[in-house]
Amino acid sequence: MTFEKKSPTCITSSYEVTLSTTTSDPKWMFWKKRRYVVAVLAFFGFFNAYALRANLSIAIVAMTENKTTVLENGTTIQEPPEFDWDSKVQGYVLSSFFYGYITTQLLGGWLSAKIGGKRVFGGGIAVTAFLTLITPILARINLSLLLTLRVIEGIFEGVTYPCIHAVWSRWAPPLERTRLATLAYAGSHIGTVVSMPVSAYLATALGWPSIFYFFGSLGLIWFVIWWVVVAESPAEDSRISKEELEYIEQSLGNVDAKRNIVYPWKSIFTSAPVWAIVVAHFTDNWGFYTLLTQLPKFMKG
Repeated sequence: MTFEKKSPTCITSSYEVTLSTTTSDPKWMFWKKRRYVVAVLAFFGFFNAYALRANLSIAIVAMTENKTTVLENGTTIQEPPEFDWDSKVQGYVLSSFFYGYITTQLLGGWLSAKIGGKRVFGGGIAVTAFLTLITPILARINLSLLLTLRVIEGIFEGVTYPCIHAVWSRWAPPLERTRLATLAYAGSHIGTVVSMPVSAYLATALGWPSIFYFFGSLGLIWFVIWWVVVAESPAEDSRISKEELEYIEQSLGNVDAKRNIVYPWKSIFTSAPVWAIVVAHFTDNWGFYTLLTQLPKFMKG
């Protein structure tokens, strides 16, 4: 009796096939994948968000410095600053943004679950950009108006980081989530790096109000593109390919399904690793934002 040797049957799900052809194809081009278009636009969203919060750190130096004019005959004229704010008042102006920022961290996540991450992310940056445009007007009217405006800016920017997770919950396949999120979050650091020298140049060449006009306009232009190009979910995107839509939906499953989840709050709040992360994140942000707000004045002095 002879036995015929048969090769084992390979059972591959459509998700695995789609994954292979989506990520390993040598002809794969990221700009033709809608999820990467979303990530790139989110990158520029965070770019604008951080540029809008960092520009005042440069502008306040120009707003409060003495102006020196040298005439043709060599005579030097000292002009007083436009805003005679001492270091205490300047500290209030620079920190007022963060009083609003801290209040909407949890709200941003809840709100994006209700009305969608695209709307909350875009709307938060758009309102901040509009308020940035009118900053020079309100600053020249009254200090209290400027402080109020900066607090409101912080409130609307506070939703950006929490709500972007709602975008990834619909757009990012599990195996690509880290890549997409990293691409988007990189915009915050690049926005800070770019905005500070650009702000310094604008203040010198065109005056400090141009800083707010430039970055405010840039933020509103980004919002229009974000609103037109990005859909709330892949299923609502008219430009997405059938293959990409199937790949994302099969990898994520039913994200809209309601599940009763019991959160172990006691275990979370008594966990040493959780508190280690909280402390590390707190100290990292403390140092970063202290340098962001105070370093320009320190270097000028």
